[in-house]
Amino acid sequence: MYDPFFTLKEKGTGLGLSVVHRNLDQHGGRISTVNRRERGVRVEILLPSI
Repeated sequence: MYDPFFTLKEKGTGLGLSVVHRNLDQHGGRISTVNRRERGVRVEILLPSI
């Protein structure tokens, strides 16, 4: 999911989450995803406090 150019959309580029993941890594943050059975995906972004 965080690999560049991974997409399930016909017109998607697949760069969004890979760019976010890289930026968070560089700044000590984290991103996690959880499939929600009822619908959709939960995305959680954690940033370090300064």
